[in-house]
Amino acid sequence: MSSSTELISLLLNFLNYFFVFLLIFNLLKVNYFNPIVSVCVKIYKPISKIFFLIPNQVINIFLIAIAIKFLSLIISYGNQYETLNLLGVAVIQTLMVILRMIFFAVIGGVILSWVSPGPNPFIELVEEISSKTLAPIRKFVPSAGGLDFSPLFVLILINLIESFLTEIVRTIV
Repeated sequence: MSSSTELISLLLNFLNYFFVFLLIFNLLKVNYFNPIVSVCVKIYKPISKIFFLIPNQVINIFLIAIAIKFLSLIISYGNQYETLNLLGVAVIQTLMVILRMIFFAVIGGVILSWVSPGPNPFIELVEEISSKTLAPIRKFVPSAGGLDFSPLFVLILINLIESFLTEIVRTIV
């Protein structure tokens, strides 16, 4: 693979991560007044007018992220695999990136719960993503003696889903 192809693939992967962040922000309905989220939304607004696929913004962002990942895979492996296989891999890899980002946000939220850092938009965003991810589990798993076991359940669930998706990718390619 040439250096220009690698650079294009790297830029497309970065763009994919950007849309995955937007997807997580929309799915979890994070605080849109956070400077990081507001910058991402301002960048997305003109793109949404160009690539208006479906009225539902979450599905639209997800489809754009898949399309970008698919294009990256086509550039990198287009002559080695069938197009339909690469599309399936693009969908699964986008889902795995979503899960991995939530995984690290939960770990970051747990670590940040032990310390009291100063106000920082990034830290507030990590804590908000973590707390909104853990909220449904906390309804069913109460804290025991001041210990919150919900992050453990979420992290195990994410790892199980990721291993399942990895096996699917292995059968595709």
